[in-house]
Amino acid sequence: MLSALPARAIEVMYNLEPNEREWVYWMLIAHEPSIGTLRREFRQHLPRDVGEFLRGLPEWEQLEPLLTREALVLSQFLQQGGQFLTLYHEDYPERLRSTPTASPPLVLYALGSLSLLTAQPLVAIAGSRNASERAQEITPTIVQQLVEQGYGIITGFAQGIDLLAGRAALDYGGVAVGVLPYGLLNRLAQRQVREWYQPLNEDRLLFLSETHPQASWKASFAMMRNRIVAGLAEFVVIVESGPRESNKNGKQVFSGTYQCAEVAHKMGRPVYALNLPAEGNQQLLSLGIAHEWTGMPLGSEGDSTAECQTQDSDEDSVPPHQLSLPLNLP
Repeated sequence: MLSALPARAIEVMYNLEPNEREWVYWMLIAHEPSIGTLRREFRQHLPRDVGEFLRGLPEWEQLEPLLTREALVLSQFLQQGGQFLTLYHEDYPERLRSTPTASPPLVLYALGSLSLLTAQPLVAIAGSRNASERAQEITPTIVQQLVEQGYGIITGFAQGIDLLAGRAALDYGGVAVGVLPYGLLNRLAQRQVREWYQPLNEDRLLFLSETHPQASWKASFAMMRNRIVAGLAEFVVIVESGPRESNKNGKQVFSGTYQCAEVAHKMGRPVYALNLPAEGNQQLLSLGIAHEWTGMPLGSEGDSTAECQTQDSDEDSVPPHQLSLPLNLP
């Protein structure tokens, strides 16, 4: 069906591998704002041939020119060592795909080694951007204990507790997964890639995003990533949270950390919170959304993470992917 495309689109598409050409259609169905209703229809049926699904739509004439744009973006992303996963891709994390309440993203973009998603169980660490001194002091200790027990750390890599936890995991010889609320070609992500270039290329750090590679930060994206963080984790530890909702300058504000706990709880993931005076922590504990964190998940006995290991995980099953510098920084 490439012969039906404009000449520029054909040129760009032919520079991609056959499976990569199919990925361009996946990008279109996952991100194009004008086909929100069609996206819901697609989710209901999940046809394997996305290109055939799109070409059969009455709106195809309006969508077709967008292929060139998406092909160029995908080509740039892959040239920088990025990896693209569709819901049907063999490396798409099964823990996320098999959790319907997570509303698994149609596509995921990755920088780093995908083996970190299966090599060991992951624990989500979440906390306030403006953390108290006590929360900042105790976070590295919690992470150290988890790393020594064989866990990897997954966070939203936001300023504050999230970033502190990710850094501590790497400092203590562990691995970290960061779920970013903007595209991996966005300038913010590119700066983070440059900053964390060494652990990324050492297969100790993985960045994930469900947003279009060029997408900018949005508050809604920051909230959306919570379901990915919680969905990929064995359990969640809330270090410090503000109240579920508050009023700032006359506007209703919702806590992302608190929402992460709620999302995880609805998924059936165990949620723990430190017994700190933070209002959100006390709300989570009093409502039974979270158990008090005592340094060990419930039901564990010391070195018990073997039960959490994925039986068929294979660290060597996913080849390392080196990132290409220089990256496109402003």
